[in-house]
Amino acid sequence: MRDTFTLPDIHPDTPPCELQVFNAGFCRAKHHHLVKNKPKTTMKIPALFFLIQHPVAGNLLFDTGYSTRFYAYTATFPFSLMSAITPVHITDQENAATQLKAIGIAPEEIRHVLLSHLHVDHSGGVQDFKHARFFVDCKEWEFGQRAAWRLLLNGYIKKLYDQIPLSKRTLLHFEKNGTPYGPFKHTIDLFQDGSIILISLPGHSIGQYGLLLNQPSGKRFFLLADAVYLNENYRTLTTGSWWSRLAHFNYKQMISWFSLFKQLEQNHPYLICIPSHDPAAYERFVVSSSSIR
Repeated sequence: MRDTFTLPDIHPDTPPCELQVFNAGFCRAKHHHLVKNKPKTTMKIPALFFLIQHPVAGNLLFDTGYSTRFYAYTATFPFSLMSAITPVHITDQENAATQLKAIGIAPEEIRHVLLSHLHVDHSGGVQDFKHARFFVDCKEWEFGQRAAWRLLLNGYIKKLYDQIPLSKRTLLHFEKNGTPYGPFKHTIDLFQDGSIILISLPGHSIGQYGLLLNQPSGKRFFLLADAVYLNENYRTLTTGSWWSRLAHFNYKQMISWFSLFKQLEQNHPYLICIPSHDPAAYERFVVSSSSIR
């Protein structure tokens, strides 16, 4: 399936996009749950979301992080189990829509929301972007229609996303419509201009995908979602603790990506991989920099 560790060259006419990294809420987890054999110290785990400004297609989001709706939707049993197992902290000011308003972007100015998958820490802000078109993997969407109590066991809160109307939903069929891109078998060039490549990365969830943002300068940003928790996972080929395996739909499939990410990063010095929950990525791209090109 992966006979090369090289990505195609970026065409010089690729539209330049601006990427901004934000964070919507934190949960707490032990370091060794994310990288086994690490200390059992508690870490604040961010929930990153990304604003991409395309010169023609306009503003789009990759995920939405948590939202304060988490508190209301986990107030009663059995959904309160999620807040007990995964303590979350988010304020109204940290909601995705609020942060975007603070930089002058109204919710109705977001034209596309790309949901890497439907877990609560990625779909939390869906209801704030009613004017957008939502892109979800078809297998992920089908899985997400199961009974709410069953989905809870897999990290989903159905109420967060089940109000997306059919007219605003685009289901991505990676296996049917996707094409190879370098070592990846199933990808979709979102705008057919080489700028945004959606890459099927199942394992953590049944229909997770990542996003490769190509810049005409030669720089690339690979938004990995939860294909890994930390860059350290693939750089050291180290998984999380046994307990962390319960968070993944297919653990073996998830860890099968690690060596590929490691080789891609080594072979492409201008490739920047950003997992959605890496505290180091939060410090680098949210705390230290509001805009990266």
